Amino acid sequence: MEKSKFSLAILAILLLSPNSVGEVQITANGESNILFVDSGQKITFNVTGTENSTSVLWDFGRNINGPDTRYSNLSEIEHTAHASGRYNVTLTATYENEDNIVKEIIIIVSFEETFEEEIVHSEALFISIAATEIIMSLGLGYWTSLIRKEKVYL
Repeated sequence: MEKSKFSLAILAILLLSPNSVGEVQITANGESNILFVDSGQKITFNVTGTENSTSVLWDFGRNINGPDTRYSNLSEIEHTAHASGRYNVTLTATYENEDNIVKEIIIIVSFEETFEEEIVHSEALFISIAATEIIMSLGLGYWTSLIRKEKVYL
């Protein structure tokens, strides 16, 4: 009986003691594993449980919001992803006497292009196309007349 009380006490201490390694959580718009967004939608990245860390570093994998936006050391950051594709976003929390903690979240940005065909009303375009057709017709007529003179047929 003594042994089981001692084991239960150790188990309770281990379960109730703060463990900084297991507490780090990252989210993007409230999601913790994968987030699907449309192009142009704002994404808020947040990290919790890094109070004892010496530094945090977000790595967005590529410049997510223009030049020089691949890395950030803020605990909460907002970005707008314009380029469609998959973003593997990682957070590295550095601790003084412990191993670094690396967490990852996947962002999928979809992009649907709305294509509106413009009607071109350009006289210069019309004239150049018409002139090209006239020149080609004259060339074809000339070669046809030469073939008829020689009476060479295929």
